Amino acid sequence: MPLRRPEVYIILLTVMALWADAASGQGHHSGEKYVAVRAGANLVGNAYRVRETKPEPGAGVSIGSFLSQRWAVEFDTWMRASNPECCAPRSTEMLYSVSVVRVLASEGIQPYMLGGLTFLQADHPQMQVQIGVGAQFPLYRRLGMAIDLRGNGGGSTMIVRPSAALIYNFH
Repeated sequence: MPLRRPEVYIILLTVMALWADAASGQGHHSGEKYVAVRAGANLVGNAYRVRETKPEPGAGVSIGSFLSQRWAVEFDTWMRASNPECCAPRSTEMLYSVSVVRVLASEGIQPYMLGGLTFLQADHPQMQVQIGVGAQFPLYRRLGMAIDLRGNGGGSTMIVRPSAALIYNFH
């Protein structure tokens, strides 16, 4: 019997939680910088046709800086296949986001939430709101992994994007 997606995510989260427990804690300090490379999917393309669109792959890069142990500011870019209902004839769209990140734990598994603004570069550019939740898992010293769910919305376009990221923390 093949594994369905929710089961795969549950298994992945369990493995990462066990691995993170063995990794050294990664508390953040004011001024600490990080870079993250992420890959995932775009689940929704248009707010009016939620169940009629297929998931499209996407990828991006984030850079950020901690303002304190639990607060960071992040600049995120994301590239996705174009949504033909809003942005044709482009083959790709770019999202550029600036968000404030609130980390809810200082060591070990670190859940977080974020909110900010996004610029959607398409045939008809749009400003959107971005919100998200996720968790970062320490892997090894400066390396971490994050699994998160980010949502962008504005106008008639809505983007829901689960992703996994590999994070490098500059100490």
